[in-house]
Amino acid sequence: MQPRANALLAALLLCLATLPMTVSAQVDPIQNDFAYGVEYDWSNLDEDIDSLTGINLNEILSRTMLAASDAGLNLTVAQLSTGSSNIFVESAEDRTPTTIDLDGDVHDVWMRMTDVTIRHAVLFDSALITEWVDASGADPAGFDGYLSVDSENAVAVDVNMVEYLDDDYNLYGVDMDFSLASEVSVEYMMDVGVEGGGEDFGFGVTFGTAFDFDVPSSSAEWRLGHETPVLSALSTYESVHAECTENAFITTSGTEADIGIECGMMEGDYTVSTGFSVDLADVPTENFGLDSGLLDLSISDQISSTGSFETVMEDFLGDDDYNHHDDEPGLHDHGDGDVHHDHDDSDGTETHEDGDYHHSHDEDDDDDGDSAGFGGDADASIIIEEGGSAVDVVSCNCGTANPIMFLMLGTMLAQIAEAFAEDAAEELGGTFEDELSEAIEEISEEFDLGGSEDTGGGEMPFTCDNGGVIETYDSWKIGNGEDDCGDWSDETPNETYFVCNDWGQGLEGIHLHQVNDGTEDCSDASDEGVLWMDHASVGVGTFYVCADGVGEVSEWSLENGWNDCDDGSDELPDAEGALERVVLATVNAGGFNEQDVDDDGTDDHCYVAEVTVSGDDGSSSTHLLKGTGWGFESVDLGNVDDLTYRGYAVDGAIHQYGVPSSGCWGASVTDIQSTGLVASSPTIESDGAVKRLISHGNMWTDDDWLQVSVSFDAAYQDPADYTLEFELLDEMGNIEAASQMDVAPTSDDRVFSVQESMYLADGLDAGEYCGTFELVDAQGVTVDTYESEDCMTVEELPEFLQTLQTIGEAFGESNFESTLEAFGENLEDRLGSITEDIAYTGANFVMLWSPSHHTVVGVSLAVSDNMDTWYTLVGPEVVEMYNDEINYSPSTPPATIGLTYYIGSAAEEAAEVVEDAQSVDDIADTSAHAEGMGDLAQVLEDAGVDPADVGIDEEDTQTDGSTDDSSSDEEPPATAEELIEEGGFGLPSVSGFATVAVLALAGIVAAQRNRDEE
Repeated sequence: MQPRANALLAALLLCLATLPMTVSAQVDPIQNDFAYGVEYDWSNLDEDIDSLTGINLNEILSRTMLAASDAGLNLTVAQLSTGSSNIFVESAEDRTPTTIDLDGDVHDVWMRMTDVTIRHAVLFDSALITEWVDASGADPAGFDGYLSVDSENAVAVDVNMVEYLDDDYNLYGVDMDFSLASEVSVEYMMDVGVEGGGEDFGFGVTFGTAFDFDVPSSSAEWRLGHETPVLSALSTYESVHAECTENAFITTSGTEADIGIECGMMEGDYTVSTGFSVDLADVPTENFGLDSGLLDLSISDQISSTGSFETVMEDFLGDDDYNHHDDEPGLHDHGDGDVHHDHDDSDGTETHEDGDYHHSHDEDDDDDGDSAGFGGDADASIIIEEGGSAVDVVSCNCGTANPIMFLMLGTMLAQIAEAFAEDAAEELGGTFEDELSEAIEEISEEFDLGGSEDTGGGEMPFTCDNGGVIETYDSWKIGNGEDDCGDWSDETPNETYFVCNDWGQGLEGIHLHQVNDGTEDCSDASDEGVLWMDHASVGVGTFYVCADGVGEVSEWSLENGWNDCDDGSDELPDAEGALERVVLATVNAGGFNEQDVDDDGTDDHCYVAEVTVSGDDGSSSTHLLKGTGWGFESVDLGNVDDLTYRGYAVDGAIHQYGVPSSGCWGASVTDIQSTGLVASSPTIESDGAVKRLISHGNMWTDDDWLQVSVSFDAAYQDPADYTLEFELLDEMGNIEAASQMDVAPTSDDRVFSVQESMYLADGLDAGEYCGTFELVDAQGVTVDTYESEDCMTVEELPEFLQTLQTIGEAFGESNFESTLEAFGENLEDRLGSITEDIAYTGANFVMLWSPSHHTVVGVSLAVSDNMDTWYTLVGPEVVEMYNDEINYSPSTPPATIGLTYYIGSAAEEAAEVVEDAQSVDDIADTSAHAEGMGDLAQVLEDAGVDPADVGIDEEDTQTDGSTDDSSSDEEPPATAEELIEEGGFGLPSVSGFATVAVLALAGIVAAQRNRDEE
């Protein structure tokens, strides 16, 4: 063969030999793919509680119902729960080259896809059935009834996130698609019947409510201003502090890193909807004497919206410390991240703001492994893929998936809520308010809650000048000194309020206490420096007559170190006992009396207060009080015992005069009046008492008791003893109740009021009752009378209340109380021996971060027993635990629960199974729930209870069509105790609660059979 031919042949063979090598060397673009998830079947709940706590809820409920049965009380609790909760996370890196634009700069990147699938749905049905009867009397007394609850809830969440990264795991941006479907519904049904005394009464209600919130689609795009090494930093340093800055940087010192992120913008769009419904029905309003169906109510509404948003991410990233290490016992790891480090021999701190991130560390970095962190040795290695190699992980407080996902998802939801929540609340809330207001109005009209215009014994509402109305029930507001109308038309000018000059308009007013108070309250300042009387009254005070009979002094002048009496007798030892005590009455007044108006040292005006006192005995007297410049001199009326009246009315005014030659101080009232009247203040009126009078008396009923309360005027200055006599009179004047209350004041207790409670053994018949109050002195003389302005009307009880009253009395005469006592004692006996057996003494739920993946790769629930041995209760397989301080066992935990942990293809397949499920029917095993409901319905029928009566409809018990009638002819055991001992009916589809209900219901069947045989 020619050399040339040999050379060509050799070259051809070489090319053929290298061809498969080239093909085999091609890199798979999908790398670091993994999946994990957790699933829980809610039918395991009872067994899980028993496994972890040693508390058997079935046994507790069984013993509770047997305790009730022993006491003569039938009590049955039926409960069935079905459902599942699932969360799956799938992640993969697609290293296929692509590009991303950040503010006009194009960067080479690849994508990491993370998908989160959440599906949760639970169906819950429960019923409480009870019955008790005492047939020992002529008429049986008892009750029976049920309460059922039917609830469903479901949540379906899908999150698809794409991160744009480079080979150093620098983050450039994120895309996210998010959808949510959620629904919650609850229905309560109650039906109760009571009997006693030959009467019976029934009550029932069906109440349902539902709510849904859906985000059918939403998407968002987040672009940073500059790439950031936040992910690799989280995998490298023990503490990472990140904040939004104008220029990106990273500064490291030892085990800490500070990162400045150009946070950029997020923009996106969404479609969202929400709705609610509220239904109320089956209330037997006819039993209450009302129209049938009056309380039936149905309200519902739905709202949806589509929109877009744009936001600055600085508002959401904020200033955070990312310390992802958990110091609780459990799984810890210090993994290696593939970040290049430049070691600095100087201060160990270096900051870079260019695109090439460098990391500087102290030469004397010290990581002794005692503290949790990402920069040291791993704590554990786990399996995250079937047949895969072990991966080093550390625990972190960063959520069940990539933390970037939760940041972006939180931002999206905040933007959607801000745009949608206000409109939804306004529209849905408006619908609910309108519908409910209409229903309440109808009910109010039926009950006559609004009343009629003429509700005050012929009184009509007060109409203000501005058109406003003060209803009769607020009539106390008229003339109370407050501007309730808004234009003061409910008050009397210059009597209950002050009229400002208001430049002649007369539309402005202020409270009386604001006149001449030093503050200009009127807009024209007409309330200051105005001629005005503040008050006029008859005052009563205790005084002591000096020993020489000349003058009196107050009790505060006794033995105070000063001679107030000319003879000094007020300073004698025990002057209070030695001197004669007298109670004197004086006329007093107050108001404007400024004499030197221009403050030049000379009087400009003198003042006299004119006060007329009219006693309740018909007497009248007028008194003139001279102004002093700071007040008015009082006029002595003498000993209060010498007055012929107890109560009085006064009217008064202040008169302004000129100044006599002697000036105001040295002039008499006559001298002042001789100068001529200049002006007078408006006249004021008031009233009071100089001796004890009845101020107010009222009465009311409290069950079988009549309560009476009386208050007094002038109690402080009247030390005499009295008796308050009360009588309750019916429409014919017959005395229904009476009482005498002692009024015996002391120096410590002046007796400002008295109260009395009177037992009405036979109650009060329907009708009107009025009370009379008489104040009688020690000589038996009636000194004051008071008739109650508010007579008491006793309405005839509605028929349904009379029925309930009869039944209540029958219950009181029955053995119901002793039945409850026996139930309590039996319950204590049967439950006293139950003790808990806690399986674990410690627990720690952790998220597992892989520094080589720069994200969360799994979750784990670790538990410890009383020997401080730790197990993985739920989570991935732990290949090795590096922390020698943790006593870890790879064995199966002593007590397990119904949580299932998936990894790899198993997680992917499980996620695919539930991916299309959106509603309760899609997510939960409704056929198993229906089968359990069918079993309960059958036992209820055997017990003589219509399942529909406790909210179990035929459609609730429909399964896939398969039936098993083999057990239909079986006779249940004779007693509930035997059923419990035999372990129940063996219905695997029924939860523990429902099984207990089956046992108890079967016990009722057996008990009924025994009664029938007797």
